Amino acid sequence: MYNIKAAAKILDMPKVTIRSWETRYSAITPARTETGHRLYSDQNLEDLKWLKIQVQEKGIKISEAVKQLHSSKRKPIEKVQNPGDFDADTYDKQIYELYMAASELDTERFNYLLDLNFSLFHYRTVFFSIVVPLMVQIGKEWENGSMPVAHEHLISHIIQQRFTQFFRVFPTSPDLPKVMAFCPTGEYHQLGLMLFTLFLRENGFSVMFLGANTPLDGLAKIVEQQDVRIVCMAISDPSSRPLAEKYVAEIGAADKSVHFMVGGQGVIEPLTTGNVSFLGPTYESWQQELDRIKKLPLSKA
Repeated sequence: MYNIKAAAKILDMPKVTIRSWETRYSAITPARTETGHRLYSDQNLEDLKWLKIQVQEKGIKISEAVKQLHSSKRKPIEKVQNPGDFDADTYDKQIYELYMAASELDTERFNYLLDLNFSLFHYRTVFFSIVVPLMVQIGKEWENGSMPVAHEHLISHIIQQRFTQFFRVFPTSPDLPKVMAFCPTGEYHQLGLMLFTLFLRENGFSVMFLGANTPLDGLAKIVEQQDVRIVCMAISDPSSRPLAEKYVAEIGAADKSVHFMVGGQGVIEPLTTGNVSFLGPTYESWQQELDRIKKLPLSKA
């Protein structure tokens, strides 16, 4: 739960606007403390963010945007738990609509459909059950030559922007170890890594996301300067494993207390040894690994 000051900072909105949309238009109904102060839930923030997009980017009047919001049949957050429980077939229509917009390079409609999906479903549902199957399909079309690489790059860029927006929403705890996340040189498939990074942010971790094709040069120095305690890597090609091991060796030599988490389809042998652990593909495995990591001594020697 967030007070109005935190909500205004997260949404980049004036507090007076939030109060106005709540009282004049009944856009949301925040909880109240015993002393009457407002407390905003994650769902409240998602609603306000959606309304902000409709008003500022779409030019819709706030009164009309609120009507659209209230008429949408939302899926309660409480029912969304494990992405592994999601049935992708349920969202075939949403995936198809986004795919058609992507294939036609209709970025305005693509963004509109993303906004609509985020307004109708929990963000975790959108990312895991709509965006992931969509990007897998687009990747296959690109590989077989039926979709130009420019299309794939553009849509991937839009999706990455959406992840970045959600990264900023979650507050981080200074008591948790800092994390660095990247794909090593030659690795460009970063969707899974972004999902895991979002998971870490949900759990309060401050994450430095460097993205795809990150060179080794200078990483050890960044780890030292920023006091990074956990380094996450994702590789999609088994041939990249020796390179990943080189990253672990060089960064680990500079600071032996750093823990490494390596995942992706390129990791054929899911073994946990020393300061390196395997990152599985499921949300449940992420939670188990996170619980284990929290018990490790990650402070500098």
